[in-house]
Amino acid sequence: MRGIWIFLGWVLISFSVFAADEDLKNVTTVKVEIKGIEQADIIKNILASLRIEQQKNNDRLSDKRIRRLHKKAPEDIQVALRPFGYYRPYVDSELTPPADDAEKKTWQAVYTVDLGDPLILKTVNVELKGEANQDEYFKKLLAQFPVKQGDVFNSPNYEKGKRVLRNTAESRGYFDAQFLTTRILLDESDYSANVKLIFDSGKRYKFGEIQYDQDQEKVEFKESLLNRYKTFNTGDAYDEDTMLEFRTSLVNSRYFSDVDVSIQRPDLKATEKNYNIPVTVKLTPRKPNLYTASIGYGTDTGVRGGLGWERRYLNSYGHSFKFDVQLSEIRQSATAQYLIPTGDNENQYLTAKAGYLKEENDTYDTESLIVGLSQNRIRTIFNDIHLQEVIGIEYRDEKYQIGEDTGHATLLMPNASWSYVKADDRIYTLNGYKLDFTVRGALNNLGSDNSFLQTYLSGKYIHQVFEKGRFITRGEWGYTSVSLLDGEFRDLPPSIRYFAGGDKSVRGYDYNDLGPQDSKGNVIGGKHLIVGSAEYEHQIVGKWSAAVFYDVGNAVNDFSEALQHGAGVGVRWRSPIGLIRVDLATALNADDFPIRLHINIGPDL
Repeated sequence: MRGIWIFLGWVLISFSVFAADEDLKNVTTVKVEIKGIEQADIIKNILASLRIEQQKNNDRLSDKRIRRLHKKAPEDIQVALRPFGYYRPYVDSELTPPADDAEKKTWQAVYTVDLGDPLILKTVNVELKGEANQDEYFKKLLAQFPVKQGDVFNSPNYEKGKRVLRNTAESRGYFDAQFLTTRILLDESDYSANVKLIFDSGKRYKFGEIQYDQDQEKVEFKESLLNRYKTFNTGDAYDEDTMLEFRTSLVNSRYFSDVDVSIQRPDLKATEKNYNIPVTVKLTPRKPNLYTASIGYGTDTGVRGGLGWERRYLNSYGHSFKFDVQLSEIRQSATAQYLIPTGDNENQYLTAKAGYLKEENDTYDTESLIVGLSQNRIRTIFNDIHLQEVIGIEYRDEKYQIGEDTGHATLLMPNASWSYVKADDRIYTLNGYKLDFTVRGALNNLGSDNSFLQTYLSGKYIHQVFEKGRFITRGEWGYTSVSLLDGEFRDLPPSIRYFAGGDKSVRGYDYNDLGPQDSKGNVIGGKHLIVGSAEYEHQIVGKWSAAVFYDVGNAVNDFSEALQHGAGVGVRWRSPIGLIRVDLATALNADDFPIRLHINIGPDL
């Protein structure tokens, strides 16, 4: 008996598998094809509206049902075309049944569409009411409204225009905004359409009081410090972009690991409204200590590395401290800085620094102690040019040997510098430039044992050429006045003199190898500096590029003195921290045309 049951079970299972295989062979489906239309968005909308397309893989699809859906297809296509302004299309439909001996039953449904004449917009009337009627931003928005008189009626563009109005009103503080009229009238007599929109923005809300939410157990920053990063004041018209800029400023302050800026949305149903919106800023401070380490190589410096420690905040006023040690084959330095936020914006701060510098190269040996105080700020000129300005004073005690001379200089130097950068990307720049100007000086018997006045100007310009090329030019100009101030140039230390040659100067020559010489041929530096460079870089493959360049310049005591020339070729690799540049350059003024290797790593600007 047990054997009979097993046999019957095996028969049932085999029959089920056989039936499933037969059903699989007899699956009915439809292949739909649209002809006569090239616009991808229209074809997509037709396929989304066609019921025969939607049900083509239905398990219960039968021949009878396919024929019924096919008859409805022209109507489906007509409905799908109306949002794009085609109300009088002609549809030729063709349905081909599968072959009798086909293992899989696939019907072929082909619809050839003649769009016919489009529906033209006879009038487009978009009326703006409320305070937005005086908003210049909205006036520009209406001028760019995507539906205009004479256009083919396009429902997606019409809806996009409405959506942009709503979203813009929301982001600019018109929270009560609404459409009073949204009407599309079709004129069958002349086959045209008329659009009428009335948008009422209502009153514009304003920024209310700012409430800072801080972790008081870690650190509670003074509100005066936090207000330095504000991009708006209480009572200003609400603008979402301005609020996001406020958040970005706080994040960039480096005090906070997370910043959340939110508003208390107004009650739109309230009978009496307060049009001031409170702002809440939730702040999560960063860890107070930051430790850094770096390593690199340059042909001017050899192997180099550094260690740093930064105390991001020392107190609730936002004071911070940095200590940095840099070591290379020719230069060793240690610098400590104490930064104090000042003024009423994020770009103003006072820096007190103290440092030690020792440098030994083929041109000179020097050892310096440096103490300084400087004020950083942004200075705006011509209304829209923002210069980084640093004004300060520095005391330098420098012992040195240069050529056959040794010396000990003490200088108290007021100084000022201005820099301006405009670039699409400062790490790898396709189009941009940078300008720097510095002036410094000292007077004998006023904390200094010598007198001088010095100016320095440098610039770099990068411009994209065609699709894969870049033209890069840079220049330096320096001038030192000594005699007019009864000073002595020979008593100025190497840090005040000008030298040329090296990776970032005139390539083909060693670091600081160019300048006036003493009677024994030792380079001792010059009063003035002039350097220029032109380079073309072309992308070869991926992040690799090749370059050719020509450099010219020298450090001189008189601008009539001869300049030195260098030229060469190079390879570039775009790394996350900037270009790694490897150059082979020759000194064109040297008799034997020596070839020198130059390696430099860093951002473009």
